[in-house]
Amino acid sequence: MCDRVLKWARCTTSVAAILALMSNPVLAAESCSAQSGDVAAGISDFQSDADKTSDQVEDDYASATSSSYAKDFFEKLDSYNSKAQDAADLINKTYDLTGYTSPLSEGNVQKHIPPQVTITMSNANELAQAALDEDNTKLDIADMRCNQDTEDAALGAFLDQADSSTVSKYKSAKKTACRIVHVLASLQDKREKLNEIRENGYSLFYLHAKEKKSYDGHSRTIQLKVDLRLYPEYPDDAGGNDNPTGQPVLLGQLEKINLSYNSYFKWSDNNWTELNLFQKLVGDHEKSEFCWGKIKITSSVKAKLCSQVESISDTQIKVKSRAKFDYSGETHGVSLGSVTVPAPFGYLADVSDMKEKKMQDLQSKVADRIASLFGGFEDLKDKADEWKKSCS
Repeated sequence: MCDRVLKWARCTTSVAAILALMSNPVLAAESCSAQSGDVAAGISDFQSDADKTSDQVEDDYASATSSSYAKDFFEKLDSYNSKAQDAADLINKTYDLTGYTSPLSEGNVQKHIPPQVTITMSNANELAQAALDEDNTKLDIADMRCNQDTEDAALGAFLDQADSSTVSKYKSAKKTACRIVHVLASLQDKREKLNEIRENGYSLFYLHAKEKKSYDGHSRTIQLKVDLRLYPEYPDDAGGNDNPTGQPVLLGQLEKINLSYNSYFKWSDNNWTELNLFQKLVGDHEKSEFCWGKIKITSSVKAKLCSQVESISDTQIKVKSRAKFDYSGETHGVSLGSVTVPAPFGYLADVSDMKEKKMQDLQSKVADRIASLFGGFEDLKDKADEWKKSCS
């Protein structure tokens, strides 16, 4: 009987085994179909996870800041990408502070707002990867290929033969996931900018004024230099007893920005005094002039710095500074006048916020959200690999 069934088969070969061999093409087709369904289901799961994670990230942002602040952030991000077709097209905007964080030489005023530059998807990948590395996620964000229009071999092959609805669903899910990458990148970018201005601040002007005044019938020359900078630092007690958790996030409140007045005084032929550093929040002297305590210049001469922030907006500040010299019972001043300086104060307020724990916690939470979403994406890729093995 065995010879009649198949000459080369051994007599011990069962009929069941032979039938299994004969039915392999059918089993392979069924396996391919099943694997294809698994990949399609994986894409649906990825889309669901991406949408859910996006909502969670927006809620996290609102909890760390405020609903209106978060709404403004995401609306601006989406406005930049209103015409983006694919994940690789997604962008964001930031400022290039190169050259703006170095001290100015005497006699100079910052003339321009730093150039606004584009954070491409490739830039966002690099920034997000730095944040993920800080969070010890051990992920390689490049695996999601946010900055590419092509996928890895298996997933790409599946999408090439999939129907348009499935392809559209995948592209939408990927775009949503990569938008979250941009959110993490934005936080990392501001944190890196914070480190740029932590040492020297953001320079606004370094000006010198000199005038002759008459004191008790004697002419004396009085001089003032002010090196004005913005620092993302606050007084140690900025939180106050009513806020033991620390400084509230600024949320664009410019009056809470800290200005540093590096001031020098000179009386007659005496040497310049050593650097005197005065720091004040914008809101503390926005409505009226504020004068710091008197400094002893000589045994008979005292001086003090007075300043007023006459106006401030997201794009510029107007500051008036002068020095008052007391001698022989008389007081005279030397003034720098009102100086208007352009600067991206709204953005710099956001940069300042990144020193706060709640913003650092937000960055860590977004990194964790991406790590969780990434796990689902890796599952999808594994299913595509199985499909390719069964169907190629």
